[in-house]
Amino acid sequence: MESVNIKVKRFDGNREWIDEYRVDIDERTTLVEVLMNIHDNVDPTLSFRVQCRAAICGTCAVKVNGERHILACKTKVKELVKEGEVFVEPISNVDVIKDLVTDHGQFLYKLKDVKAWFEPVEEFQPVYPEDLQKFDKETDCILCGVCYSICPVFEMDKEFGGPINFVKVFRFWKDKNDALGDERIALADKNHITSCVHCKYCTFACPKQIPVEQDIMQIEFYGKQKGIIKQQGGGGFSTPFGF
Repeated sequence: MESVNIKVKRFDGNREWIDEYRVDIDERTTLVEVLMNIHDNVDPTLSFRVQCRAAICGTCAVKVNGERHILACKTKVKELVKEGEVFVEPISNVDVIKDLVTDHGQFLYKLKDVKAWFEPVEEFQPVYPEDLQKFDKETDCILCGVCYSICPVFEMDKEFGGPINFVKVFRFWKDKNDALGDERIALADKNHITSCVHCKYCTFACPKQIPVEQDIMQIEFYGKQKGIIKQQGGGGFSTPFGF
């Protein structure tokens, strides 16, 4: 067993402060287990979200040590400890409701703007493994908000749809049994897809290893080639790797 210091950024609707808790961990202790232990045995006022505890629901996303955005249920505390402590705070780019609980509606409601649901064609075509491979990773998206939280574009464009939106656009656009087709590219354009700066933060942070920035790039390239996307974006970075 090892004793570590857990610092948590608190918020009660009016003020912010930091509380510290001393906890014991082992090699397998996850961050969500630590938070639950604090809530159950030390401070019942601590608020956070947890449901599935299996990296499926996406509700437990938090920011740690001022830089990493993670799912608390799948991340071992041992991986996070720096100089004997871990600093935990809510994800960014969304309003904080209480402590680590944030308003996920800020990015979930935006899904309506891109019709992020399946629109079936009248006559279904057979689907083969090679068809599924085109959007297989994108179906893993659990709407955790990590990519939305880490995206720097919102600082300059509040109307930007966000990485989640464009992952959903890509997923259904690549499905040959979806009826909207290139209308999805137009919806991506309407949601300011060209504001993406291609920093790849979303790709690096995604807990499901979805190639988010690559999806955005494919949509942009296709849309501009077809004349569906005409607006110019933020320009991104100068290298082909998005840095």
